[in-house]
Amino acid sequence: MRLKGNGKKLAAKSYCTPGAEAEAELTEKKSRFIAAVKPVNSEAEAVAFIKERRELYPDARHHVYAYLAETEDGLFSRYSDDGEPQGTGGLPVFEVIRKRGLTNCAVVVTRYFGGTLLGAAGLVRAYSGSAAMCLDIAGTDEVMYCRRLDVRTDYSDSGRVRNLLGDYRGDILAEQPVYGQDVLFPVWAGEAEVDAICEKITDATASRARIVPGPWQYIRFRKENN
Repeated sequence: MRLKGNGKKLAAKSYCTPGAEAEAELTEKKSRFIAAVKPVNSEAEAVAFIKERRELYPDARHHVYAYLAETEDGLFSRYSDDGEPQGTGGLPVFEVIRKRGLTNCAVVVTRYFGGTLLGAAGLVRAYSGSAAMCLDIAGTDEVMYCRRLDVRTDYSDSGRVRNLLGDYRGDILAEQPVYGQDVLFPVWAGEAEVDAICEKITDATASRARIVPGPWQYIRFRKENN
């Protein structure tokens, strides 16, 4: 089932997405539920992932799935019970994704029937439970719209800048310094942090640091609660 909302432009400056591909398995009354998650960047990637899982387990009875992908072309979300009773597979999996606040996420749960009917409530528990287990294993990344800042300092100021970046508690990602005639600190700063981090670096080096702003880009940060 396709959900409403297609056509919405990418407006979020940050969002949460699975930290990695992952797989988990749950057995309920001899039925096997094999859940897999993949972070995706488009609806096409989500569809390709579903196809990949079907081909991996071609003899399975059901391949229930749900995905949500937001790109510059719009917001795309869909779920399918794939032959299970309506509302017992795809929607519960989608609700797991939604309640965790995840975007650009695709989940497929493959079921091998074990010979015993589980009933609607049992199917909902098994599909949502296996999806949740899989997402727990994957962890969560926050993807944030950041600006690249190339911070250049003399060697005499490099220790101050290194310590400042290491202790900073805002939304920044500092890459490894590059040592040459001077020291280059490549920094990615969230939109709300650009002015603040520039000001702190300027103060720490008495305006000697040279800060060159670069492009804006979505950058992944691992959430600390994983």
